[in-house]
Amino acid sequence: MTTPADALLAATATALTPSTGALQAMSERFRDEIARGLAGSGGSLKMLPTFVRQPRGDERGQVMFLDWGGTYGRAGIAALSGDGRVQVEREEVFEFSDEDKMAPPEHVFDTIAAAVARVAGRDRVTRRPLGFAYSFPARLERIDRAIALSLTKGWRLQALDGRDVVELLADALARRGVRNVAVSAVANDTVAALALLTYRVRGRDRHAPPADIGLIVGTGTNQAADMGGLGIRNLESGNFDAVTDLWVPCDAALDRDVGEPAPGVQRFEKMAAGHYLGEIVRRLVTDLASRCPVFRSWTAALGSPFGFDTANLSRIEADRSPGLSETERLLRGIGVESSTEERQALRTLGRLVVTRSARLIAAALLGTFRHIDPGLASSHRIAVDGSLYGGYPDYHGLVRRGLEDLVGPERADRLHLEFVKESTALGAAVIAAVARQNT
Repeated sequence: MTTPADALLAATATALTPSTGALQAMSERFRDEIARGLAGSGGSLKMLPTFVRQPRGDERGQVMFLDWGGTYGRAGIAALSGDGRVQVEREEVFEFSDEDKMAPPEHVFDTIAAAVARVAGRDRVTRRPLGFAYSFPARLERIDRAIALSLTKGWRLQALDGRDVVELLADALARRGVRNVAVSAVANDTVAALALLTYRVRGRDRHAPPADIGLIVGTGTNQAADMGGLGIRNLESGNFDAVTDLWVPCDAALDRDVGEPAPGVQRFEKMAAGHYLGEIVRRLVTDLASRCPVFRSWTAALGSPFGFDTANLSRIEADRSPGLSETERLLRGIGVESSTEERQALRTLGRLVVTRSARLIAAALLGTFRHIDPGLASSHRIAVDGSLYGGYPDYHGLVRRGLEDLVGPERADRLHLEFVKESTALGAAVIAAVARQNT
């Protein structure tokens, strides 16, 4: 690679590697925003009540679940054993098109209700409680009433804001003649992950402490946290906005250019979540191409916003072939001819962007724990799920090393990150079972 390219890549690496001090400052601001949200004095962290109780671990029986928070959804029936196990007995996956994402809400909920009806079968008499994992921002007014806030992840449903998504689902089910299925609990994916881990742990040991935090790092990112007497709260941490000190120019441009979420909204998510990391890399590539020979022939193929998927970063990082030949094939598939040096530079950029994401996630986690347990004197469990966390090679290790950098190995060892794969649907079933026992 040419010397100017080396210098530019080194400068990019420096810009994409926030100092420990800068991350510590972000973590402190995150804690401050938690306090503001809990006090009702504004701020970017919503700290929304969820009305969800921690499982005891002995909940049992059959419940329905619905998981929707993106392009795909799942509806099904699960059985809880009472000893920490949740078994899916029947399920259906459904998908939305780009056109659906801009449709009237009734159209979308009719699609969801159709899947629920097919899973429920012909029985229209037996009452079936349903746990609804609604993984978009919402303000819960009770365990079975969720008022939609602004959508994220590319969704722009017409006139959804301010409407109760549980009522919309009930109306859609009624249109299909399904009146024996009723939402007993609605929660987002972070709360579902937290509840599922608690159920599994307490199923083995009734006296075990519950999980403290539910964390999603996938297309989007968010946290839920057990705040003791204040209950389990949905932070809507993707909206944390005190990140501009850590921006590089493409972060500011991305925030400005993306129409939904609007500029100034979901700023943390735009730096850390899977929906955006491939786009950040694409913008870095095109910027470098404008200033040096490297990547110059790529610009036509990578000219469209969001034309480079984050999943590519996982494939590139996993490539152990000589000369990154697997990466070469991947790039040819999107119309890019590349040299070995360019492929190595692309992998470097991907690593920098993903590592920054993991360190930001670590700093935000630390901000939450600084509120829950300021001295990190106790052991804590973090239930984690999401396609980025589970799909990018050793993302777990990157977050772990971020925590060690911020608090040292000894205290970081008290924070147990536990991957609970596909937790949203199963966690929704657990939450429904808990709600059924408490009614």
